[in-house]
This record gives sequence, C-alpha cells and structure tokens, in this order.
Amino acid sequence: MFRRFGTVLCLTASVSAGLGGAAAQSVQRYSDPKDDFPISTAVRVPAGSETVYVSGLGPASDIGSGATTAVQTRSALDQIAAALGHFGMTLRDIVQMHVYLVADPRLGHMDFDGMMQAYRDRFRSGFPARTVIEVPHLGNPHWLVEIDVTAARDGRAVDHGSGFSDNQKE
Repeated sequence: MFRRFGTVLCLTASVSAGLGGAAAQSVQRYSDPKDDFPISTAVRVPAGSETVYVSGLGPASDIGSGATTAVQTRSALDQIAAALGHFGMTLRDIVQMHVYLVADPRLGHMDFDGMMQAYRDRFRSGFPARTVIEVPHLGNPHWLVEIDVTAARDGRAVDHGSGFSDNQKE
C-alpha cells in the first residue's frame, strides 16, 4: 500500500513540476474525511512555490527547565512563527512538521497529550503533514520538545524587511 501511495505522490510531483507555465496554483492539503485528527495525510506544494526550511527549535531560553511539554511546545511554535515571520510567512504556511519529544520526567514517558494541547491551540485548520517521534535526548537537556518545519506558499512577492539576511549574496 505504501509503495503504491509513494508512486502516486512521485507521479503527482512530476506532473506538477511540468506545469510551471500554468496558472498559479496553491498548496493543497489532503486529510482523510473519516479521520478528525488534526494533521494532513498529504500536502502538495506546486512548482514555483516559495519554500522555507526552519531548523529544529525548542522553547525560548526564558522558559524554565521545569516547564511542561505543553508550555514548551507553545514556546517552540512561537519561535518558529518568529522565524517564519522574517520571510513574511506564518504558521499557516507550514506544510511539513517533525516533532521530537523526550520523556517528561514527571510522567516517565513522552507527553503526547501536552504537545497536542499546544498544537491544537495554534492549528485549527490548514494542518501540516506531521510526524511525532520519541527520542531519548535532545541537544538541550532541559528541552522536552524540538520542532523543525518546512513552510511553502505560492510565488507571491513578499518584502522581507530590514531584518532579513541573505547569506548567499555575492
């Protein structure tokens, strides 16, 4: 089943890439209509879309090491929103999300429910495709969560503002 699904996705991506001269298309999100879980099963990003990759971010440094997974997740999502803001994007532009969770010492296991509480606060529609992975440790020993994302939107022009730095300028 997964092999066939992957082939369909690759074929769709190939066909879409060949439509570069077609009218502007927007990001398309697919979720199983029988499932109310707040993620997209698949997201299609049309050729020519602006794409931003955000490295794994955790909670802000002022969030104490005793903060819950829910509090840390909200803070991490705020950090991501700020990073995307430099490119004129918002959380609604996220198409792919990887969430890394470690066990909350108070619970003895990862706090998936706490992460979901914070996630649902920030995402009410336009859900990204998402994976949640339990890991033994993160780079910062006080973090319970780290999140990396990919954001995309159609090729509309955006003024990045004075805080934007293009490290690739020659």
